Amino acid sequence: MPIPTIHVGCTHFAHGRLQAQINSKGLNPVACVDINLPAAREAIASLEGDVPDYLAHRIYTTITEAKEKHDAQACLIYASTTVHAKLIVESLNLGMHTLCVKPIATTQAEFHDIIRAHKANPGLMLVQGQNKRWNPAAAKMREWLREEDGIGEMLAGECRFWIRQNLYTGPDSRQPDAYVDGLFFHAGTSHQLDQLVAAKGLPKYVTAHVHNRRDPELGQIEAWGTAGGNALMEYANGAPFSYAGTRAAHTAPFGWSGHWTFHGEDGDLRRDAGHLQLFRLGKTIEDLSLQDLHAGLIEDDRLQFDAFAQAIANGTDRDWMQDTTLGTWILMEACNESARTHEKVDVEAFAKKMLA
Repeated sequence: MPIPTIHVGCTHFAHGRLQAQINSKGLNPVACVDINLPAAREAIASLEGDVPDYLAHRIYTTITEAKEKHDAQACLIYASTTVHAKLIVESLNLGMHTLCVKPIATTQAEFHDIIRAHKANPGLMLVQGQNKRWNPAAAKMREWLREEDGIGEMLAGECRFWIRQNLYTGPDSRQPDAYVDGLFFHAGTSHQLDQLVAAKGLPKYVTAHVHNRRDPELGQIEAWGTAGGNALMEYANGAPFSYAGTRAAHTAPFGWSGHWTFHGEDGDLRRDAGHLQLFRLGKTIEDLSLQDLHAGLIEDDRLQFDAFAQAIANGTDRDWMQDTTLGTWILMEACNESARTHEKVDVEAFAKKMLA
């Protein structure tokens, strides 16, 4: 049976996520939450597929009201970044498994509030939504990094991310990334490095810097750490991994997935978006072109939602999904911590501090 779910957010990016939930097999929307009721009704009317007839009549302005009127076991949160932490705490305290799109928090204090609520409700699943780890190209890269027929022990790796992103969303509207500090790592880099954490876990150390470039045309005006950043990570075996990214570039050669190379004891890996190559002893072992990100990311989120449902229903990859997505937030904040202090951060110690 599909898991009864409350969906927070019905318009703009959230509309596609609601469509993804309609398309999923494991979740069933029993109610929606949105602060703009007329716009939410219009958005629900434009959904396609097997849309429940009742959904347009079950829109509320708070999660609490929706939960009081409908029996839900899970909650998906797709609202403005600045209210994520508050909504997650509300959902957890109402007894629901919770998935919230990244970043789940914009400050360490918000993250601590979330962890306190989760520890008070230990049977519930808490996931930071990361929809770019689920497509076939990302899954194949993860397989080659983890399985015996891949590169073996990682010796080194790198990721480069180049894109041009306008933070203006309308004449008088900007994304939170334009005015909330530190969101390049949390909202830009996390798209790529979540895939690293999903495959290899957290590094032992990180040293990072941010680009404080000002570009008024893109809405990059006042916030610290929103234009781009670099990071050097070191894994427990001494393997370095370097990252360089910007969303103030002039082309987008690799899209949101980035360009990757890995060197291992048994082979090497290269990936450009959906094109992956595995090399061994100077020979190309596999050369694949796989589906990278889907149009509108709706199918990517459908895959994520069904994985979330399976984790709730029967425990499939539950610890991996929860621990690695929360780990991605911790690593991104460790990058910010290093960039603020100009010091190398012990990621293991930092994680213990964040999860305390």
